[in-house]
Amino acid sequence: MSMVQQAVEIGAPLHAVYEQLATFENYPQFMTGVRRVTPIGNDQTHWIMDVEGHRREFDARITECSLDERVSWASVEGPLLAETITLRPMGETRTQIVAQLEADVAFLLPSARHGEETLSRRLKADLNTFKSLIETGRLGGADRLRGASSKQFSGTSSTGSRARPAPASPASVAARIRSGRSNPGAGWGASAGEFSNANAGTNADIASAPGLGSAADLDRFGGQAVSGGAAPMGGKAMGARDVRGDGVINEEERGNAHDL
Repeated sequence: MSMVQQAVEIGAPLHAVYEQLATFENYPQFMTGVRRVTPIGNDQTHWIMDVEGHRREFDARITECSLDERVSWASVEGPLLAETITLRPMGETRTQIVAQLEADVAFLLPSARHGEETLSRRLKADLNTFKSLIETGRLGGADRLRGASSKQFSGTSSTGSRARPAPASPASVAARIRSGRSNPGAGWGASAGEFSNANAGTNADIASAPGLGSAADLDRFGGQAVSGGAAPMGGKAMGARDVRGDGVINEEERGNAHDL
């Protein structure tokens, strides 16, 4: 009976690595001699191995599956074969795994003259194969290996909040209303009332558009460029006199804007 231990560091997040180790059907892809592992119950698996050209089968019990921490299994009949794999996070995107393999060398390596040394080298080779499969995305898939924390859905910021569209300028809103376009512009609300008004052409609810308070405002902005670029929500475009050196709109100037 021999027990060996080896470790390897993998360039993938902790949970991504754990998921692959806890899926025993993956083991034939990286564990030498394993041809198939089939789940046969909640904590039971059936293994088929090739031992120096001879087919060997046995059942194994999953003795531990601690989320993101440890995976252990052991044969329940025949020669002893057992393994415990412990996972350790090495930052957000790297994981160390330490594997302890206990085996009946006479069964697993019948012709090896230095059974324990051969078993240790074999375990190290298996871990390196697993590392390569994970890091290249051939096991688990490249997207999953980045981890949930790095995934972003379309239109969502890295903080998890949905990104806001840029507000439309008064000139563009005025032009859109005059032309009878039915879809609200960027920065508009999406209430049922606004959509119904927009579909009515020139009867659109212009008060909901940034910088437009009445129909008379259409004459000020329709078809004309606004100096200073697009206006921020609820106000006129920023000009040089609106900004105090820190980029804040002068409240006095903001009030004057409504008198124009």
